Amino acid sequence: MRKYTIGPYGRVTLHQARVAAQKVFAAKLDGRDPAAKKREARRRVVADRVEDLLETFIVQQVSQNRSAYEISRLLRREMGKPWTGRSIHEITKRDVVEVISSIEHRGAPSTANKALKVIKTFLRWCVGRAILDQSPAEGVPLPAKVVARDRVLTDHELARIILAARRMSGPYGGIVELLALTGQRREEVAGMRWQELDLHQRVWTLPKARTKNAKEHVVHLSEQSMAVVRHMTVRGPFVFTILGTKPFRNFSQAKRQIDDLSGVTGWRLHDRSFSANANSRTWAG
Repeated sequence: MRKYTIGPYGRVTLHQARVAAQKVFAAKLDGRDPAAKKREARRRVVADRVEDLLETFIVQQVSQNRSAYEISRLLRREMGKPWTGRSIHEITKRDVVEVISSIEHRGAPSTANKALKVIKTFLRWCVGRAILDQSPAEGVPLPAKVVARDRVLTDHELARIILAARRMSGPYGGIVELLALTGQRREEVAGMRWQELDLHQRVWTLPKARTKNAKEHVVHLSEQSMAVVRHMTVRGPFVFTILGTKPFRNFSQAKRQIDDLSGVTGWRLHDRSFSANANSRTWAG
């Protein structure tokens, strides 16, 4: 025999207590232990804090992604902060919708879409680890319709951007020019390491850990591309870096600067408005 507390007198009526007692007796007859189940539920509420699970998820899953820094920052900012101190078992679909709606209302529909996708991935990970029985984000639709961009730079605009990049100090100008010369992805160029380069053979070998399709990729560099690389000062393992300890990431501020210098706006480094239109061009030094 074991004592089982149903609830405080007054808030629980006699009728409710009798119904609960019948359920407890029925569970015991089936071989279940309601008291142990109740203690486990309390333990999980205390132990399964969102911030703790989030950091475990980032270490085990996100750190293997080539966009780990961006995804981790998005999760901590948009989900970690508003849900800090809460148990994952307290999170409801309404909580998810409110987080995504707040991002959309501040005028960032694209970020809202990204946030919902990574939150769904995190909650599915919780389900896979038997922390949750069901994800509260399932069925929540993307808040913004994704519209394909059709902005394509003209040859004249592209030339102005390249010339502006050469006038900029720091690593960003080199990233822009190398993107135009190779047509590779922004994060791949920005994360270039000296050990990936064979300067004698003029070859850049991207390891599979840094490519989108998880396959090693070899890029043959033109003389103009080599000139960009040789212009960079060796400060550590990364080619395009400020302090030498990590790759360049301050894209937003640098993008505004190059827009001002070139007079060209409405384009992005990581879509076809730039790289797909630029990768066949060769720029004289």
